[in-house]
Amino acid sequence: MSTLDGPHTHSATYAELSHSARSRILEIDVQELAQQLGASIQLLDVRDFDEASGGVIEGALVTPRGRLEKLVETMALDHDADVVLYCESGKRSAMAAQTLGAMGFLKVRSLAGGIEAWREAGHPVRSGTMELAAPSQGGFDQACTPVVLSDWESIRSDYPITTARIQCTDGLSRPLIYLDHAATTHPPATALQAYLQFLGLEYSNVHRATHSLARSATDRFVKAYSTCAEFIGGSLDEGCVIFTANTTHACDLVAHVVAHLPGKVIVTDLEHHSNDLPHRSRSEVVRIGLDADMCLDMIALEEVLRTEQVKLVAITGAANVTGWMPPIHEIAELAHRHGALICVDGAQLMAHAPVDVRPHDDPGHIDFITAAGHKMYAPFGIGFLYGPRTLFDEAPPYLPGGGTAAKVESDSVEWLPSPDRHQGGTPNVAGVIGLVSVIDFLSGVGMERVREHEQRLLSRAWNGLSEMEGITIYGPDSFVDRVGILPFNVDGVSDLLCSAVLGAEYAIAVRNGRFCAHVHADKLFEAQGGVTEEVDVRPGAVRVSFGLFNNEHDVDRFLEAVRRVRDREWVGHYEIKGGDVDTKSAGRCADAWMESSDD
Repeated sequence: MSTLDGPHTHSATYAELSHSARSRILEIDVQELAQQLGASIQLLDVRDFDEASGGVIEGALVTPRGRLEKLVETMALDHDADVVLYCESGKRSAMAAQTLGAMGFLKVRSLAGGIEAWREAGHPVRSGTMELAAPSQGGFDQACTPVVLSDWESIRSDYPITTARIQCTDGLSRPLIYLDHAATTHPPATALQAYLQFLGLEYSNVHRATHSLARSATDRFVKAYSTCAEFIGGSLDEGCVIFTANTTHACDLVAHVVAHLPGKVIVTDLEHHSNDLPHRSRSEVVRIGLDADMCLDMIALEEVLRTEQVKLVAITGAANVTGWMPPIHEIAELAHRHGALICVDGAQLMAHAPVDVRPHDDPGHIDFITAAGHKMYAPFGIGFLYGPRTLFDEAPPYLPGGGTAAKVESDSVEWLPSPDRHQGGTPNVAGVIGLVSVIDFLSGVGMERVREHEQRLLSRAWNGLSEMEGITIYGPDSFVDRVGILPFNVDGVSDLLCSAVLGAEYAIAVRNGRFCAHVHADKLFEAQGGVTEEVDVRPGAVRVSFGLFNNEHDVDRFLEAVRRVRDREWVGHYEIKGGDVDTKSAGRCADAWMESSDD
């Protein structure tokens, strides 16, 4: 046996270190902090992000203890600033305050008892969006400014894309007006920071290891199921959330899960290809068309349900082309009355109106609903499907492989229950983190307020286009039952040319074409006309779609630009070949509106 030479030294415990720190720094009690909130105090929450997700004190920036030194250096805090730090119980914040003191901060205090004492004293905490302390760099420096979720301008400022400028054909740089939310939505800085924080400092697989990163990632991943279910009014007792790559993946999983059930699948002429084509390959399909008002033909739907054996009604929650919202709960009740299930494609609905799937014993409950992260301000590559847990568990695994089996032997396998049963392979953990951050953001804003905000913009755009001669608006003759989507055409100007001019000369981003919903689009063009064809190009429409950060100024610039397109006042040269547009600059334009640099 050997021994180490030298004097014996005592290693301080965590409790001893925190006690020592608390004896060396100043503390502030909860009552004093409550009185001083809203003054000049800079409040820092030094807990980890998973802890802070349960709620923070109003005005606090989340600055995890492990990143404190680096983050504080980038926050441009005055060393004479009055800084208050808090954690869960007051121990970590005391040591963090000691660290800031060593960095030269002169007025640093720790909240005695931490947020536990704050709650016990009856003071409120703010749940939902966390304000992250983040480096001031690139387009994300606005993330350091707390987002006021009751203020639309503050919400708008949290989107880096709103600062983008586009070089136009006349040589001028103009602010981008992004009106293509139906195609994809841009993440707010709040969600981007949570996403990048995970990628940079918390990146780990889930359900695979016991180290701290893996445990933290797993805890957040598991909690995400509840966050998604609660957002749509679902229950994880009778229902199940399964994370998917996108809406097509989710709809295909529904087709897989119901494939063994007897009966046909109803699809409608409103559907995006994602909620149509997967069913064609696994079941016999019956189509339901549109009525004279360009809405779903409810009489035909009821007739098919009454006379055919139907196992599933696949219906959009908001049409990809027009934004029209079918009465999904009325359709659900009708389907259930005739022994069928319902699957709602929620891609265009989820981020624009309140969703409530309702309890299973409600006749109008929604059995399946899909969501696409990139259409609700989250990163690409993530979505989810909510559906009946029993049906998911009855079906064979969608993608057998890693993570789907509880026990594997050379000649047998025991599958896990859902959701793992259908989530083969490593999941998109970072995408889930980003998605949850956005759901918290949307919940903090309030989906009723989101709906009201976008209806105001849609009303302004609808009225403006309706008052112009030479404009065809597609779909039902009202905007009231739509999300913020408005497809139109300018007489004598193809959709391809119109969208090219709007983008190249006015920095207005819109979509044109038939929007991956060819059946729906073609039915509208046949019934309502207004298309202008190009050689070798299928005719389409121009689609403008609004989102959370748009405002009335965006609508007004769009309307003015459409008026100029209608009046053939574009200045660039456009050559269309086989569906592509070659845009050539016309040099600087002396037109006063075109020269405007107003935001």
